[in-house]
Amino acid sequence: MKHSIGISSTILSFAAGFLISAPLPAAIVSDHAGLKLDLQENGNISGVELSGEKLPQGTAGGFYLREPNSAKKVSMVGTAVSKDGKLDLALTSPLQAKVRAQFTEGNGFIEVVGVLEDLTGKDRGLWLGFNVPVNTTGWKWGQTLSTSPVISKEAPAYAEGNNLVPIPAAWTDQGGIALCIPPTDPCVFEVGADADGLRIQMAFGLSQATLKFPSKAPFRFRIYSIGGTWGFRDALAKYYDWYPDYYRIEPKVMTALSHHHDWIGMNYVNDSFKTDRQIDPDVKEYMAYTKTSARIDGEKGLKTNAQYLNAIAKTDTIQHYEKSGAADSKLLMEGRAALINSICYNPDGSFGTFKEGGSIDFPHNCDPDLFADRTPHYPVYADIYLRKATDLRKLGNFVSIHWDRLGGWSNFLNYRRDHFAYIDHPLTFDQQGRVCIHTQFTNYELFDAYRLQFKQGGLFHEAAGMKTYNWEKIPNKPAGQTSGGLFFVASLAAGGWHEGSFKPIELGGFDFERMVVGRKSYRISSGNIMKQKEPPTLELIKSALAKTTAYGFACAVQWQYFYPPGHSGYLKDYSWYTKPEHKALWDKYEPANLAIRLAGWEPVTHADANSPAVQLQRFGRGETIYLTAWGPKPPASVEIEVDAAKLGLKKKPSFSEMVANTPMKIAKSPKGWKLTVPMEKDMTRVIKIN
Repeated sequence: MKHSIGISSTILSFAAGFLISAPLPAAIVSDHAGLKLDLQENGNISGVELSGEKLPQGTAGGFYLREPNSAKKVSMVGTAVSKDGKLDLALTSPLQAKVRAQFTEGNGFIEVVGVLEDLTGKDRGLWLGFNVPVNTTGWKWGQTLSTSPVISKEAPAYAEGNNLVPIPAAWTDQGGIALCIPPTDPCVFEVGADADGLRIQMAFGLSQATLKFPSKAPFRFRIYSIGGTWGFRDALAKYYDWYPDYYRIEPKVMTALSHHHDWIGMNYVNDSFKTDRQIDPDVKEYMAYTKTSARIDGEKGLKTNAQYLNAIAKTDTIQHYEKSGAADSKLLMEGRAALINSICYNPDGSFGTFKEGGSIDFPHNCDPDLFADRTPHYPVYADIYLRKATDLRKLGNFVSIHWDRLGGWSNFLNYRRDHFAYIDHPLTFDQQGRVCIHTQFTNYELFDAYRLQFKQGGLFHEAAGMKTYNWEKIPNKPAGQTSGGLFFVASLAAGGWHEGSFKPIELGGFDFERMVVGRKSYRISSGNIMKQKEPPTLELIKSALAKTTAYGFACAVQWQYFYPPGHSGYLKDYSWYTKPEHKALWDKYEPANLAIRLAGWEPVTHADANSPAVQLQRFGRGETIYLTAWGPKPPASVEIEVDAAKLGLKKKPSFSEMVANTPMKIAKSPKGWKLTVPMEKDMTRVIKIN
């Protein structure tokens, strides 16, 4: 007999007297939205049902382990016991590890929470996987917002880019399934979907040195059903709804993330700061500029730890902390100690470094808990960063900090064993199986502390580098990976930033950036026009505004572009905003751009275009909704059908185009309304629906 574990206090009684030959179904776990998993009493999944239909069977379902650099999946088996509406699994493996996990039915999801435990007593790496055993051949899968390829034997899902977004999704027209790792539980992961099933794999390092969970790795993920119409976008929409604290709209932040680099470079806190580079010298709210970098200057030819320590002891500048400090400077002495305590180690125990000219950057641990139990207190870099945010408020009306190259500085693996004790999230391992800390997660800890500060009235933090990165320049790569994204760190930042909108962008060019910040905002810089010696022609600015607005991103340009004649930074070849045609273009775009950012992006548009050359995005919910329509090579016009019922529109909504006041033909359609919209190269149409 099959039973459903409910949220009620029902206690599942396993039928006595099972035949020994084959494991019998023990329980059904449901997301209460059409998805049911058929569990055996040994903890494996024997079948999957969606909307009342049994799905084609994949291979072994449930938990499994893999050794580093091994493709062999070793199934875990054990016992399943249900009590108080929750299903508890206790599983073991011949790989000398065990898992305890609990399945809980939620409203639209099944949540799995558990712990992987090593039984060898040694430092080791293990892949922990979970497979939903559905043959997904012929299903679509969520490659990006814009592309949904079909899974085949020759082209399985997530063969590339499988560690960028922890939300694998596969579906047919009748519906589909997704898994997700929440932003609360970051880890190194891979995802996949093929004839075997839909799965998520987590690369955990296990060591007795992790005092908060010795020789263990806690984990959490969800399994849930998604609609067949919107597929991956539906999976994203549910994810953002479940974790609003990480993806909510902050109107103050959205407004402040404006269209120019208007920030003040700060090392630590001096008695005064310069405002001469501001576009408006009379502005009274400031954004500070800094980095999570630990840099010393003027040193070459250093190789050994002793040589680095000697150079640190003599330096008078530690970026971005104390600059040109006196020999007995309290800040400089603290900074030197913090640097030494926080430096990441390579596998051989040498200091990790990035070298550029005469400058040396040290990858370092940003965890606020680092050495927190030591008496007297050990200075660490997290102390400096957190105090900087507090002290800036005392110095002037700073409302935010821009953290440059956060993605670059956090792409490093740290093998320093005395750091293992303090981590709040699991260790991982590299491609040789060596246990280590991914410094991206110590940056996560830092920005989680900033998130708490913001709730208490602190600064907001914009993080640069919230994009995909390759690992070509990094000698030690995380388990099984050749590229990386900052999905989890981006969930904590109030806004994101990166450069590049002067470059050619096709459909889907900013899909990753749009996904990682969710409903929050993002700024795509239109290039260092001075550095690249690119005159900001009208065509370049027009293209940049069109592409960024299509995604609801602010289009940021350097100061010089906005300087009026007479300003100390005015340059006739670069300060073009005051040209009438340039100012007119910004005056068209900026009100619409800010309106849609404040409304917040929604993955599911509930509107379709009749041309694959045009991409639609939706912003807002409720009484005011916006649609953006854009393509690098659009047709002369596009027909957009709006699903009135799904958007909750009234009988006679109003439609208007906000950027160029473009006239549209509006007619009734089977789903609601059909708009015929004239298109133009390098212009985004922003359609407002009331």
